[in-house]
Amino acid sequence: MLNRYTALLTVGLLCVTPVQAHHNPSSHYVIKDMVTVDGVVTKFRLINPHARIYFDVTTPEGEVQKWFAEGNAAGILKRRGWTNDSLPPGTPIKISGYPARDGKHALDWKVIELEDGTVLRGGNTVGAEKEMLLDDIDKRRRQQQSAEGSAAGDESS
Repeated sequence: MLNRYTALLTVGLLCVTPVQAHHNPSSHYVIKDMVTVDGVVTKFRLINPHARIYFDVTTPEGEVQKWFAEGNAAGILKRRGWTNDSLPPGTPIKISGYPARDGKHALDWKVIELEDGTVLRGGNTVGAEKEMLLDDIDKRRRQQQSAEGSAAGDESS
């Protein structure tokens, strides 16, 4: 009986290891290094298990490099307002994330900034809910500052 239990436990542990490796971004990306690159979207795919952005990066020498970035799951992004049309081809982006461990032109994306300064969150983060809370706090802070600015303007009149 003990041998059967040991065999089942061993098989179970061996099955868990690949799952943990897949869900651990440090197995594919250098999570201590955040990089930011400027690019132009060529394709955006709102798919599972990870949304993908394909984009071109032009080096200072004029070479065009093909990059891709993995984001969060489609369901999570859709709940945050993302659609298949959120990043149409030709959209200039500044994208920040963790670089690929194998040296490929790939990122585990965290934040995207558009030309007009709009910041898009929803990258492949464990704390997507935390980001939403921080976004809400930031929005309320800006609204409060705006209201205080309006009130100060009324007082000086």
